[in-house]
Amino acid sequence: MNESSPSLWVSVIIVCHNDGKWLPRCLASVRTQTIFDRIEVIIADNASQDGTNKLAQELIAGWSNAKFLPTGGDNGFAVACNRGAQAARAKYLYLLSPDTWLEPDCLEQFYLVTERDQASGAGCTILEYEDNTVQARGSDGYDFSGYPVHPRSGGIPNPLFCIAGFAFMRRDVLLEIGLFDEKMFMYSEETDLAWRVWLSGGKLIAAPSARIHHRGAVLVNPAGGSRIIEHRTSTQKRFLANRNCLLIVAKNCQHLLLLLAAPCAALILAEWLLTLLKTRNWSLAKATCLDAFMDCWRLRGHVLLQRRHIKAIRRRSDFWMLRFFRFGFGRWGEVEKMLRMGFPKISRG
Repeated sequence: MNESSPSLWVSVIIVCHNDGKWLPRCLASVRTQTIFDRIEVIIADNASQDGTNKLAQELIAGWSNAKFLPTGGDNGFAVACNRGAQAARAKYLYLLSPDTWLEPDCLEQFYLVTERDQASGAGCTILEYEDNTVQARGSDGYDFSGYPVHPRSGGIPNPLFCIAGFAFMRRDVLLEIGLFDEKMFMYSEETDLAWRVWLSGGKLIAAPSARIHHRGAVLVNPAGGSRIIEHRTSTQKRFLANRNCLLIVAKNCQHLLLLLAAPCAALILAEWLLTLLKTRNWSLAKATCLDAFMDCWRLRGHVLLQRRHIKAIRRRSDFWMLRFFRFGFGRWGEVEKMLRMGFPKISRG
């Protein structure tokens, strides 16, 4: 574990896996940051097979504040973030994917706002890749299934219950609460992290003046270039999204909020039924939904270990966390997308 360097403010950890198309613009935006001389860049590569690994090393050649970090396999977002965090030296970490680009003062705004409020972490304003349409700002609470709820009024939630997408975090806080859960692989890591930040006595805030642009779903929904033109997903994405929602409740809820597990499971079963009716494909519906329950059972020992760890760092109870409960439906955005673009095409893998 590296010691922190007082001259460094932010370690930007970019997780790559076959993202060569997006990496040049991402790195160019990092290079033009107003505090570039106060940051370091770590590219954590999950065994890219499309030349991204070579391209990344070429793009940062000559950068004194950048390093290429192979993770040793296709290990998922959580493992790559953890390897980057362990190698980082700055006070703050910014965890990023290559299908993004940062506005020039993004990292400076993050740093100033988080320092001012003495927060554990912060979330930014996420915009569409090619324009200034707001994609996400984070959530101000969770719904009846434990899923993050995003304000429908277009307002800026502050404090944040959960950061949208890319976390700006104090490195010492992340190390103290246990890094990312590597069993989750990818999807919903930021929600799991948010629960642990709040339970451990920390706080998350909004830094709306920190702005990034994000394409999203580049591996499972590549058509359309810089904008999404079809509704497409994969069996792996739906499986992980469903399983991880169950894991988050099982790990982080103390007693009363364990009741969230029932509606969470009911929504997964509803998705299974809808997928079965729309595709007439039993194995596909099973792979996306029912297998999520089976894998949660397989990971029961891991869940118990995580609950013991969270008990040790817990400073706030389920009753305290009730302040984030919202009478809303966190998945409403997915429903709207399906109504607008139709039932998603589901690819294997």
